[in-house]
Amino acid sequence: MKKHFLFKVLRLVIIFLLAGLMHVSAMSHSQTITLHAKHLSLASVLETIRQQTGYAVYANIVHLKDTKPVSITANNMPLQTFLDKIFADQPLKASVEDKTIVLSRKRVTQAGTSQAKVPAIQVHANNLDVQQAQITGKVVSAETGEPISYANVVVKGTTKGISTDAQGNYRLDGVAADAVLIISSVGYQSLEIAVNGRKQIDAKLALQSETMDEVMVVAYGTAKKSTYTGSAAVIGEETFKNRPLTEVTQALTGTTPGVQVGTSNGQPGSAPTLRIRGIGSFNASNDPLIILDGMPYDNAITSINLTDIESITVLKDASSAALYGARAANGVLMINTKRGRTGKPTVVAKYNFGLTSRQSSDYERLSDKDYMELYWEAYRNSTVLNGGTLADANRDAGAALLAGIGYNPYLMDAAELFDLNGKLNPNAINHWADDTDWYGGITQTGKRHDTNVSISGGTEKTDYYTSLGYMNEEGFIIGSKFNRISAKANANSQITKWLKMGTNLNTAQSKSDGQQAETSGAISNPFRATRFLGNIYPIHLHNPATGEYILDENGNKIPDFGSGWTSEDGTIVISGRDNFAGSNHPFEVHDTYNGYLRQTINLKGYADVSLLEGLKLTINGGVGTNMYRSWNGGMIYEQKGNAGSSAQNSSNTNTWTFQQLLNYGKDWGRHHMDVLAGHESYQYQYWYLSTSMKTQTIPGTNFEYANFTEINALPNSYTHNYRVEGYLSRVNYDFDEKYFASASYRRDASSRWHKDSRWGNFWSVGAGWSLDKENFMKDVRFVNRLKLRTAYGTVGNDDLPGYYPWRAVYAPNDNGEAGFVQSSLGNKELTWEVSKNFDAAAEFVLFDNRLDGSVEYFNRVSSNMLFSVPQPISSGIETIDVNAGSMYNKGVEVVLNGNILKTNDWSIGLNLNTTFLENKLTSLPLDPYISSIYKIEAGHSRYDFYLREWYGVNPDNGFNLFRADLEQFEFTPDELKEINGVMYTENIEKSLYVYSGTSLPKATGGFGADIGWKNFNLKFSFYYQLGGQFYDGGYKSFMNTSLVYNSRHKDLLKRWRQPGDITDVAIFTNGTNSVNIDAASSTRWLVTSNMLELTNVNLSYRLPKAFLQSKNISDAVVYFSADNAWLLAHRKGLYPRRNFNAGYISNDDVYAPSTIASFGLSLTF
Repeated sequence: MKKHFLFKVLRLVIIFLLAGLMHVSAMSHSQTITLHAKHLSLASVLETIRQQTGYAVYANIVHLKDTKPVSITANNMPLQTFLDKIFADQPLKASVEDKTIVLSRKRVTQAGTSQAKVPAIQVHANNLDVQQAQITGKVVSAETGEPISYANVVVKGTTKGISTDAQGNYRLDGVAADAVLIISSVGYQSLEIAVNGRKQIDAKLALQSETMDEVMVVAYGTAKKSTYTGSAAVIGEETFKNRPLTEVTQALTGTTPGVQVGTSNGQPGSAPTLRIRGIGSFNASNDPLIILDGMPYDNAITSINLTDIESITVLKDASSAALYGARAANGVLMINTKRGRTGKPTVVAKYNFGLTSRQSSDYERLSDKDYMELYWEAYRNSTVLNGGTLADANRDAGAALLAGIGYNPYLMDAAELFDLNGKLNPNAINHWADDTDWYGGITQTGKRHDTNVSISGGTEKTDYYTSLGYMNEEGFIIGSKFNRISAKANANSQITKWLKMGTNLNTAQSKSDGQQAETSGAISNPFRATRFLGNIYPIHLHNPATGEYILDENGNKIPDFGSGWTSEDGTIVISGRDNFAGSNHPFEVHDTYNGYLRQTINLKGYADVSLLEGLKLTINGGVGTNMYRSWNGGMIYEQKGNAGSSAQNSSNTNTWTFQQLLNYGKDWGRHHMDVLAGHESYQYQYWYLSTSMKTQTIPGTNFEYANFTEINALPNSYTHNYRVEGYLSRVNYDFDEKYFASASYRRDASSRWHKDSRWGNFWSVGAGWSLDKENFMKDVRFVNRLKLRTAYGTVGNDDLPGYYPWRAVYAPNDNGEAGFVQSSLGNKELTWEVSKNFDAAAEFVLFDNRLDGSVEYFNRVSSNMLFSVPQPISSGIETIDVNAGSMYNKGVEVVLNGNILKTNDWSIGLNLNTTFLENKLTSLPLDPYISSIYKIEAGHSRYDFYLREWYGVNPDNGFNLFRADLEQFEFTPDELKEINGVMYTENIEKSLYVYSGTSLPKATGGFGADIGWKNFNLKFSFYYQLGGQFYDGGYKSFMNTSLVYNSRHKDLLKRWRQPGDITDVAIFTNGTNSVNIDAASSTRWLVTSNMLELTNVNLSYRLPKAFLQSKNISDAVVYFSADNAWLLAHRKGLYPRRNFNAGYISNDDVYAPSTIASFGLSLTF
C-alpha cells in the first residue's frame, strides 16, 4: 500500500510542477508590484520593490534626502508602470537594467547648461575641503547572516552616505577618522559604529521588534497591523524553526497569549488539544477552525510538515474571525505555508536526529524493603481494627502477608523474615530484585529522524516551492512510533497583465503504532499495570525455592503472567498474583497491534483576475481527502488464556471548498478604503466501516481476519454529510492611517439544522486610533507607536456531536430484535450556538523601538448553548436537545517584547506574555447537578470542583477526618469531633460536599530570551500557569488502601502509626475498613496546578560565510535543541498541563509527555 501511495504522490508532484513551471522559460521583464501606500517614504517603497521582485536597487543616499513621500494604489501593476508613477513627481528617475534598478537625478536645463547624472554607487565630496579615508564593509542580518541590500550607511551629522549593493557591500569615500557611521535598513534596528581610524567596518543589523508596519495574513486576505482592528497573533517561522516538533500547535505553547495547549498523550504523532480564550461551549466542540493556505482544513494536523510553514496566525476575536461565521466561535488557526521568491533556485536541506525520553520523573515509590514492612503493618492494623489482639496481630501479620501476595522473593518463612515489630531481617535478600522493574521493561530511549529537502525560486512571472520530508519517531515506550512521508508543491504565475493563477498541493502518509491507554481496562493498560505492580513481583518465572530463573527448552526466560504456573513434572508450583493477573506487558509490548495508517491529499487552485484598476476577482477551489485505517488486537498467549483478537476500522473523509471573492481598493487624498464581497460553499463527507474477530488460528502477529474463526462484533458502517453555504462582506477604512474602522458580515446556512432554522447572521464592527500620529504626541519622544482599538461582533458554532441534531433518532435492532425504536425527540428550532465577543486593546512601541507590546481586554459570551433537557416520563423519551444556557470567558492579555542590547556582536531580546482568564456559567436549563468531581451550576465555572471537605488525620486513631454534613445526616456523639468550633467525622458517607476551587488556571503564559553573539544564538522559552487546582488522581492511586499489593508512594513513610502522631497520612491497612480510612474523592487530593516548564532551549551556530563560499554553500547552521526539557510542579509525577479538566484523567493511565533532545544541520545552496 505504501509503495502504491508513494507512486501516486510522486506522480501528482511531477504533473503539478510541470504544469506550474510551464511559464518559467518564457519570462520577460514584466514583474508586477502590489502596494497600497499613503505618504510612504520613497526609501520604503524601494525596499518593497526589492522584496517583491528581487531586483537590486542602486541609489545615492544624498539624492534620496530631497524626495517626496509616495501615495499609490497598485494591484499587480507592471514594474515599469509602477516606476513611472512613483517617480513622476520626484527629482530622480529610474532605469531598469538586467534586474537592477538604477536611480539618478533628472537632467535640469538652466541657461543652456545641464547637470550631469550622478552615478548611483558613488558619493561625490564636491563640498568638502579635504578628501579623507575610504571605508568599505558589508552589512548582514544578525539573525540569518544574509547580506542586506539597499541598507543606508550615513556619516552621522552629515548628508554623506551610500546604499549597499545586492551583496550588502558598500564603499564610502571621504570619512574622517573620528566619524560615526549610522547604518540602517527598513525592518532592522539602526546601528551606530565609531570609525576610530578603521578602513574596514562590517555590521550586523538585528531585526526590529514586532511593529505596527507588519503585514499579517488574516481572513480572506492580508492586513496591515497598524490599521487592523481585530485581535490576531502572528507566530513566525523563527519561533519554531529548528525545533523537533511533530505538529504545528506545539509551537504555540507559551508563545501566544490567550492560547492554551493541553498535552493529554505523549504517544508520538498525537495532537494536543487547543483552546483559544477559554471554553466556549458545554456540549459542542471547543476546537478552533483550522485554515490551511486560505482553505478550511479537516484532515489531521499531524499531516502538516512544520518545515513547510511560513507563519501561523491566530484569530481570537469576532472582528478578526467573523468572516468565517459558522465555525469560528472557538477562534481560527491560520496556517500559511511557504512559497517561492524571485531569484535563482534555492535548495534547503535539513536533517535532525533526536533522542526521546520521559519528560519528568514518575511518582516516588517505596523500595521493596519498605514495601514489605508497610504491608506487614497493614495486616497488623487490620487484625486489630477487626477485634484481634495486638500480640496476635504481630505474630500472624508476616504469614498473612506472604500468603496474600503469593510470592516470597526473600526465600525465608515469615517467622524468620520479620521480627515482632514488623522489621525485615537485615540479612534478607530479594532474589529477583533485578527482575522487578516493570515500567523499565516497557520503556526505551527512542530515536527520532527528521529529513527535509526543499527547492524554491522564481522568475519575473512565476514562483515555485516544492519539498519532500520524512520523519520517523520512536517514543520512549517500546512499540510506540510515528512516521510520516510528506510532499508539498506550489506554483504561482502571472499569465497576463490581468490574470494570475496558482496551485498548491499538500500530501502526506503517516503511520502510528502504540499502546492501549486510558480507554482500555486496568489489566490491558500497560501504563497502569507496569507502574502499579509491586516491586516484589518478578517479570519472569523464578523457582520459589532457589530464586533462579526458570528457563524453557531453548534456554530462554519465561514471562510470568501472574496466573499461576506448574512445571511439567509438578515439582515447581507458582500460585500467581491477585493484582493484574493475566498480564505481562514487558513481554506483550513487543507484539503490540494498535495503530493507524492515514493518507491525506489537499489540493488548491486559484485565479486572480484584475478587472479594473483596484478591482480584483479571486476564485479559489480546494479539495481534500483523508483515508484512514486503524487496528488493534492481541495475539495468543497460552499462560494468559488469550485466544487472540483483531479489530479494524476504516474511514474516508472528503471535502470540497469553492470561493468567489471580489476585492476593491481605493485611495483618494489621505483616505483609503477596501471592500470585500464573496461567496463560499463547503461540503464534507465521511464514511466509516468497522468490525472485529476473535479466536486466532495461527499464533503470532498475523491479525488479518482470515486468521480468526469467530466474529467478535458485527460489521458497522455509516455515512455523514455536512454542508455550509455562506455569503460574506467586509469594509475597511482609514484616514491617513490615523483613524480607521472596519465592519464585516457573513450569512451562513448549515445542513445540521432544519431548513427553517439553518440560516445564521454573524457580524463585527471595529475601530482604531493611532495616537502617535497626533500633533499632541510629537513631543512625547519615548513613544514610537501608540494605537488604541476596539471591536465587537458575533460568530457561530454548529460543531455538535451529531450531524443531524434536530432530527428524531430511531435506533435499529433494539435488544437484539429486528426493528427500530425512537431514542430521542427532534427539535426543528435547534440552531447555532453564538459567541458574542468584545475586545479592547492598546498596542505600543516605546523607547526607540526597544520595547513593544500590548494590553488587551476581552469578554467572550457564549449563548444558545446546546443542552439535553429531561422530559416527562410519560413521553417515553428521556431528553430533548434545546438551545439554552450561557457562559462567559473574560480576561486580560499582556504582551511585552524588549530589545535589551544591540551591538555589532551582541543582541539580547526578552519576551513575556500573560493571560488572565475567568470562566463562569451564567444560565442553565437544568437544576444544578454533580458530574464526577465537578458540580455544574450557574454562577460557577465549567470546571469547579465539588468534593468532600477533608480536614486531616485524627491524631487519636489515624483515621481521616471530614467536615460533617449536619443538615443532611444525623450523627451519634461518637461520630463527631469538634475542632475550632467545626464538627468533623470519620464517616466519609456523612461528609459535607463543598465547592473546592476550579481546575482552570488564573493565569497562563510564557517568557523567554533570544541571545546572539557573533555567529552563535541561544534561545529558550518557558511556559507557566498560576492559580487553579489539580485533582491528582495518580497520587491518590499510589496512596489508596483499597488497591491491595500495588506499588505505594514514599509519602506513606509519613503515615500515622501510634496515638499522638501529627501527620496528613492516615493509618495504613490491607483494604479493610476502607470506607472509613480511605479519603476517596475529596479535597485530600487537590493540589495547586502551578507549574513552570522549559518548553524549548536551542543553541545554534551559523558557519562563517567565507568558509561556505568555497564550498558553494549559501548558508549552514548547526544546532542543538531540547523540547519539554524541564518541569517544576507540586510533586514529582504530576503534569498539570495534561488536559483542560485538570486531572479527571488519572496520571497513571496515560502515556506521559516526553523530552526530545536533538541535533540538527540546515544547509542552503
